[in-house]
Amino acid sequence: MNIEILVHTLATDSIGARAAARLAQSLAARHRVAVVAARGAAAAHPALRLPGSVGVVALAPSVAAGDRDDENTSQLVIAGDPEFRRYNRADDARLQKHLAASGADVVIALSSALGAVLAQSRVPHARRVARQPAPVERLPESVRARWAELYAELDAVVPLTRSDAAAPEYRTLAAAGVEVRPIAEPVLLAESPDKPMTGVVISAGRLVSHRRVDLALHAFARSQAAQPGWQLRVFGTGPLRREARELVTALGLHDDVLLFDREAGEEDFYDADIALVTAERLDSARPVWEALAQATPVVATDVPCGAPEVLAGGHGGLLVPVGDVGATAQALERYMADEGLRTAHRTQALATARTAGTDQVGDAYEDLFTAVRAGARGRWGQRRRTSGAAPAEARPRASADCRVLPNGAWEVTVHGVPGVRAVRVKEQGKGRTAVVDVAVAVGGDGTRALIDARALAVLGEGRADLYAVDGKGKESRLRYGRCTLGGARDVGHLGDLDHFHWALPYATEGGYLRLRVWSRPSHAELVTVDYGDTGLWLTGWLHGRWQGGGEPALLLRRRQEPSRTLAAGRARFEDGWFGAELHMDEAMRARLLTRENWDVLLTDGSGEPVRVARIADDQVVRRDVQRFPELVREEPADLFGPDVDRAVVGLRPYFTADNELSLVVTEHH
Repeated sequence: MNIEILVHTLATDSIGARAAARLAQSLAARHRVAVVAARGAAAAHPALRLPGSVGVVALAPSVAAGDRDDENTSQLVIAGDPEFRRYNRADDARLQKHLAASGADVVIALSSALGAVLAQSRVPHARRVARQPAPVERLPESVRARWAELYAELDAVVPLTRSDAAAPEYRTLAAAGVEVRPIAEPVLLAESPDKPMTGVVISAGRLVSHRRVDLALHAFARSQAAQPGWQLRVFGTGPLRREARELVTALGLHDDVLLFDREAGEEDFYDADIALVTAERLDSARPVWEALAQATPVVATDVPCGAPEVLAGGHGGLLVPVGDVGATAQALERYMADEGLRTAHRTQALATARTAGTDQVGDAYEDLFTAVRAGARGRWGQRRRTSGAAPAEARPRASADCRVLPNGAWEVTVHGVPGVRAVRVKEQGKGRTAVVDVAVAVGGDGTRALIDARALAVLGEGRADLYAVDGKGKESRLRYGRCTLGGARDVGHLGDLDHFHWALPYATEGGYLRLRVWSRPSHAELVTVDYGDTGLWLTGWLHGRWQGGGEPALLLRRRQEPSRTLAAGRARFEDGWFGAELHMDEAMRARLLTRENWDVLLTDGSGEPVRVARIADDQVVRRDVQRFPELVREEPADLFGPDVDRAVVGLRPYFTADNELSLVVTEHH
């Protein structure tokens, strides 16, 4: 069959776009599938990893996902629908024109807004299906009656949970002859529950009031005090981002919480040991399913249409009362303290998630299409005879998945390159020539290369690209696939190198796989930043060529005047660790401008000073996800003499684009 999936846009890595990509993957093995995007270019966002056999139809390629090209509001989307403001009459016309001529056998709309459009559009001979992404009770009261009236024109409606399917509106639709069948949102499954321990808790979801990010932060603060060494990663966009960051500062969690201004991907759930879902209500069970699919046990609130339905019997997670900080913290502590429990629940989580794997969801939709006789409902006549052609062949696309193993080795799986013989890592940049070739072995799910981290130590600091090399020596640059970096938080496997070396994969703007490489004779890895009344105390560990022959000291170097360096405080080295005190008075004394930047360095007194940085982790760029609070104080009376007016000065540490520590010193008025 020819199947079309309606979505707002594929140009962003949004929840809706990801849902379209996963559903397309579920159906593409058996049918011809195309995703129809109402807004944005035809090129799907690289992070979606849309299958190569899936076509993309862009109805408004020159109109960005959030732009408006017509001031007249939509006449097809129900006024009051959460997505009503996304659409206008120009969208109505484009969608109806496309659907009337599409020739599809099945059209699936992935939102209530697009479902309303589909219900009022002529799609000759096609099965018309709407997937409802959120419980119908979440729709405004003014919308529900019109929603039920319009959806009665469709052939089938797919709620995401059984609890939602029991709502009165669905019973009304079923009585009118509409097929109502709950089907879970498809998820990508981890290969195995065996994965490295990372000490990471993940909280994902839009930053809005009912998601209760504040509860997640308070619960983590309590559990982290009892079980130190863990890190919380908060993913999501939304209006409460600033409040969340302020709460992180107020709770003193600046070293332990990362805030990501994006949706969480599968690899983010895989790289976590525990998932935390604290919402007062769930629009769907999506975050629970995504965590379970990556063998990550869940601590979730006991809310309808969500976790209780998925975690029935305690398979793969722990349920806690809604809004209960104490119970949530206790559940976190229970997982943190008991590695055996986490291991057992990882296996249970993956077993539970297999019911929502792409193959299983594809089977469920296949049964739905069989049960629905196209054209039996609505105004558009009987189903025509179709050829039932096989799905299109996938277009070869050179890509690679990579996984950092607990021993530090890199496992790179190449897809879309026939006859590949080696994976090549090649330095990029003028005058950079280092190349690392690694032979591959053909396995059941692709062509794999195992790269020892020490083999990459010949790469200099900078960037390196990855290529697949075939038997004729032809290079094919590899695109970024699925990269899980949980094993990249242990430097023990590099301890025998005579210098510091670290490499992490990331996706370029064009979606290609690239390495960020740090290679330095000596390195001071920052671990904690503690605040006092008059300064900061930095702790971390040392790696590389530290002689220890002189007096350790912490230095500041003015960014606007690199030749200017001043001693900012004492330092102490002990058993490969350092502690350093940064006196705020020194930065205030040397201040020349109302705002200036200083780089932080450490010296052992016998060689060149070394930048303090936080590199030996799985974050390519930290500056956007970790923010330190500002230390503000008035200049001491004796700093410049009694006749000089005292200013109020703020000092805030931050990470640069290279994950090195710097300070911004600002005069406040």
